[in-house]
Parts: sequence; structure tokens; C-alpha cells
Amino acid sequence: MSQLLTHCGSKRCSLEQLLTIPEPQQTNTYQPLNHYDFACNVQQVASDLLTDYRFDSQQYAFSKDGQKMFGLITYINPSSENEVLKYAIGIRNSYDKSISAGVAAGNGVIIICDNLVMSGDIVVMRKHTGENMHEDLHDQIVTAIYKSQHQFSRLSEDVTKMKQIPMAIQDKFKYLGLLTGEGILSPTQSSKAYREIWEPTHEEFATDTLWSGYNAATEALKSSAPQNIVKMHTKLHSITKELYLN
Repeated sequence: MSQLLTHCGSKRCSLEQLLTIPEPQQTNTYQPLNHYDFACNVQQVASDLLTDYRFDSQQYAFSKDGQKMFGLITYINPSSENEVLKYAIGIRNSYDKSISAGVAAGNGVIIICDNLVMSGDIVVMRKHTGENMHEDLHDQIVTAIYKSQHQFSRLSEDVTKMKQIPMAIQDKFKYLGLLTGEGILSPTQSSKAYREIWEPTHEEFATDTLWSGYNAATEALKSSAPQNIVKMHTKLHSITKELYLN
């Protein structure tokens, strides 16, 4: 569940189109980071570290004047039973000093271009200052991907367990009722989740397991405000783990 959200102020683009935006000059107090080089370097680090994964997709966007860039790169582990889970890396950068260069890594990476919001399991930021800016950021990228990879592996293990836990339809209703009572699902989202139990959007979720009930909830949570999506998914996973996986 990773998303690159663009609204009226941002424009989707290809990786190559990032090359069309002129890079600013270096000054005594500012160290520029090329949009295109940043994206390529992150992909290279990911390829070196994520040896069990294969590249899945990439999305990019920039602000109307091209001064701010955002990207989302995803990977899949082909040997895993849980290919529905995608490891994601979000990036952001600026040429106008408005935001620090940043990387977010993990399963639930959310980037809201117009609001400059970035969230994920691991998030690192680096200002465009200092002679060692590029080296420092590179080290932070390595650390972020390394740490979040272990968290992603634990999530994958939880998914495997959820697929093995039986849950009849009446128990799914009780589960969704609890999530609503805990404030994880709003009343409107709760109704959506109940419909997902009867008519799953995705065929692979039409099973009598906890995984099916869990995905009914995650499908409903897609309507959450962008800045709350990661928080609500984290709460959902925490309470599900407490109730069924410990």
C-alpha cells in the first residue's frame, strides 16, 4: 500500500524527463542534488542491497516549475508467497531550497507532492548543505533500505500467518466491528469493509481467513485522508497482531 499522490500543482513525468530540468549552481551555502542522478543512485543502492527482489515499477512527478521532484520505486520478492506486498522507496528533492532531500522506505510509503508530505517505515532527510552532502545522503539511503528491509520481512511473515488463520464470515464481522469501535474504521469505511466481505474487490481475498478480513479493512482505509493513511494502517496492523498473531 504505497502511493505517489499528485494534485493540481504537480505533474507526472518519466525518469528521463527529470533531465530536462536545469540544475542550479553550487554556492558556498548550497550543494545541489540532481533530480535524475538522485533517482538513479537510489535505484542502484536498492539493486545492490535488495538481492532477493526484482524491480517492479517507478513513478515520478515534479512541481509546476520543476523545482521540486518526487518519486516512488517498488520492488517484489519473486520467491515470496506474498507477492501482493511490494517493498517501496519514496524520494523527494528540491532545487529551490524549499525542502530537504529525503528517502522513505518500507511497505506503506506515502508521498503527497503538493503538501510535501513523506512517510514510511524508515524516513531520512538531508539538507543541501556541506561539502559531504552527497556522501552523507548516500550513507543514509543505505541505512534506511537496510533497516526497512528487516521490517518488511517481519510484515511478510505476519501475512503468511494471517493466511493460515481460519476466520468464518461471522468472525470477520466481529473483527470489523472491533476495528470500528477502536476508531480505525470510520462508519462509512466500516460499511465499505462489510461490502468487501460479501463481494471482495480482489479474488485472492475471497477466503475464509484472517487475511481476507484484514484486506477488507485495508481496502476501506484507502478512502482515508492522505496524511492519515499510514497512521491508520499502522494501528490496524498493531491491533490485528495483538489479537491474532502473538
